[in-house]
Amino acid sequence: MNRNSILNSRRFKYGSVATVFTVAFVAIVIIFNIIFSALARRYMWYIDMTEQQVYTLSEEAKEIMSDITEDVWLHFASEPDELMNGTNSSYTRYIYTTALQLEEAFPNIHVDAVSVLKNPSYFREYYNTTASDIDTTSVVITSGNETRVVRAQAFFTFNDPSDLSTVWAYSGEKRMISNIMQVTQTETPIVSFTTQHGEDIVGGAALAQLFSDNGFEVRPIDLSQEQVDDDCRILVIYNPLYDFLGAEADSAEYNEIEKIDKFLDRYGCLLVFADPTSVSKLTNLSEFLEEWGIAYVPDTMIKDEDHAMSPDGFRIVAEYQRDTLGGSIYADLNDLATPPKTVVYKSAPIDILWEQGGGLSGTRDVSPVLKSYDTSVLVKDGMIGEKGSYNLMVISRESRIVDNEYYYSYVIAAGSPSFASKSALDSNAYANDDVLSAAMKAVGRERVLAALTLKPFDKDEITVTTAEANRWTVAMTTVIPAVFAIVGLVVITRRKHS
Repeated sequence: MNRNSILNSRRFKYGSVATVFTVAFVAIVIIFNIIFSALARRYMWYIDMTEQQVYTLSEEAKEIMSDITEDVWLHFASEPDELMNGTNSSYTRYIYTTALQLEEAFPNIHVDAVSVLKNPSYFREYYNTTASDIDTTSVVITSGNETRVVRAQAFFTFNDPSDLSTVWAYSGEKRMISNIMQVTQTETPIVSFTTQHGEDIVGGAALAQLFSDNGFEVRPIDLSQEQVDDDCRILVIYNPLYDFLGAEADSAEYNEIEKIDKFLDRYGCLLVFADPTSVSKLTNLSEFLEEWGIAYVPDTMIKDEDHAMSPDGFRIVAEYQRDTLGGSIYADLNDLATPPKTVVYKSAPIDILWEQGGGLSGTRDVSPVLKSYDTSVLVKDGMIGEKGSYNLMVISRESRIVDNEYYYSYVIAAGSPSFASKSALDSNAYANDDVLSAAMKAVGRERVLAALTLKPFDKDEITVTTAEANRWTVAMTTVIPAVFAIVGLVVITRRKHS
């Protein structure tokens, strides 16, 4: 058979068509993949199927950002491909995704990504405004003349901050928005820690840092010499050794109890952490708390060997409350299948003097926030006392109606400063920080960063059912190829009959 007859044969013609179609089909699939991947990266065409929605901007974040109107620039010090697929992309892709979603949601947020290695001059002006170095994992957040430089690791929470392999949660929304609020000088709520009563400033540093992380400005205050700032939302008394001046003060100018009372009249919140061994010395403060239905039991501690996290039985696990004012603070914890433990060490029991309708105006309600289990006992002077469930933390709320709207003042009392100690707040095994952050949200200003929660990676699995997974598999492996196959068959059939 000569060459011309082979080229003109029916087998060669349709075999060539099949080969060309196969090559074209493969090429189209490759080109489609390249184009779609590029568009997906540019326009964030992703489906976040993680349980904690790690890749999705939360509604709480959007609500907080809606108050910020100033233009903000988020400068990443690496190019987009490096951020999404490079050496440090296990960190940077989360942060970059959050930034792009902020840019998409808010016209005043602008994101760019420029390599500091290829174009260091681009970042030169920011070296003049901050003492921080800028490396390839840095994010420069700027608005007007204000600038913050944040390393990628700062957007995550680690079991051991010195070991980057122990990362366990993404806290990027909170860190990003906190810095945006700083550079835009958005008004933030103030929390004031009292001083000059032997307060444990060092021991309270972890609590102060928790407030700062949740968007509060932390300030010290000497009530005997200063007035509570009008913008103060929460007043903290942490482990005082000496009492507060009351009626015995020479004038109202020095009356600390009266200043606390006036602060609460402005719909503030008082947060008290008192040690069982010091309560008996705090006469004025104790009498004031009793007006709110709260009474510390002095020189007494709660012990529970059945629910203890220490050999002596004094570091006890708290029992969460449900369907109460106090329990509503941390309702999200109660919704978990296995809630994390909250612990307190050497706590005094706190008596509730009334539950509803107390105080001079009859508008103060008191509720337990946390209690010990009914296997606990009281210990005083080394002697074992009564067995039962006792209050570890309580909340008292005063309600007032102004222009047909409810306004509230709060007093929260904890039976031991250990509840907010560094070891309790820094441990990822305990939920003490979650309870306190939830309380900040409940009693603080309506929009506060406490609303933004961590997104643990250990709950980052794909949460789809087997049936859903099968449907996705069928769609991706059969439907799209079938469409191309049908098109190919139509072409071949038309060629045969043409």
